[in-house]
Amino acid sequence: MTQFISNAQDSESFSPDASTRMVELIDQDWNRGKSSDLARNEGIDLTDRHWDVIVYLRRQYLLRGLPRFARTTARALNKRFAAQGGNRYLFRLFAGGPVTQGSRLANLRTPANATDVSFGTSY
Repeated sequence: MTQFISNAQDSESFSPDASTRMVELIDQDWNRGKSSDLARNEGIDLTDRHWDVIVYLRRQYLLRGLPRFARTTARALNKRFAAQGGNRYLFRLFAGGPVTQGSRLANLRTPANATDVSFGTSY
């Protein structure tokens, strides 16, 4: 399993305040081009379906902040994309895990326990 390291300065913090999180997201200078380049390096050509998940993850962070556990994000994603097939659909889009890989492409830190290298699992 490939491990990806992100620069903490390029990611959000644990701010409990929505207006502060908005400033943090703006200060990241994130754009679709950067995510597309990163995805291409990971062997993914981003489609509108990928962008739906990425934008959803960024909105969730803005509204609720970084969840304490990856399972929280995984359940929210499964519920949001249930009509398209839920987890099965999400894992087809993001083979590295919709929470782990999706968050990385959205330039968000992954929640705790998003990957367990010892078992080779990834949310």
